[in-house]
Amino acid sequence: MIEKLLHVGAPSPLRVTGTLGGGTGTVCSRGVEAVTLGTVNYKHLPFVQNGINSVDAGGDDVVSYNFSGCIMAVYKVGGVFKVCHVSTGDGQDCKAEWERIKGTASAVFEFKPADFVDTGGAALKGVYGLITADLQTYAITVVHNTAAGGDAKIAAIKKAHLLR
Repeated sequence: MIEKLLHVGAPSPLRVTGTLGGGTGTVCSRGVEAVTLGTVNYKHLPFVQNGINSVDAGGDDVVSYNFSGCIMAVYKVGGVFKVCHVSTGDGQDCKAEWERIKGTASAVFEFKPADFVDTGGAALKGVYGLITADLQTYAITVVHNTAAGGDAKIAAIKKAHLLR
């Protein structure tokens, strides 16, 4: 459980990834990385603009970055739990396709990590969403650490409330 290795005020060990383009408004699986932090394996799921980037959780925690209004969710299809980052916003909104997918899933849990931002007054660097292997949901706020040349430090780790 990666959330136990993260600490408020400490440098963020989580990957920072840029936006991947080329989404077509549907489900994809692009740029997913298997990562080990300490003794914990997790999957890093990048944001795909105009896409629903999805990965088989496979019993691992899944972390995604950078949330400003997108949805992070876990859903079950064919007995397999999948975690996704749903693109939202002008010209990249996949909510209609996401609604269709939810209608075919046997279990859906979703939240908006950006709803839980807490910078403590520092300059926001980004927001991660985390869904653990046991289906706990967290929002992790990272800020610019001016004492360390602007590198990211963790400002907050909040248990997220689900939309559904």
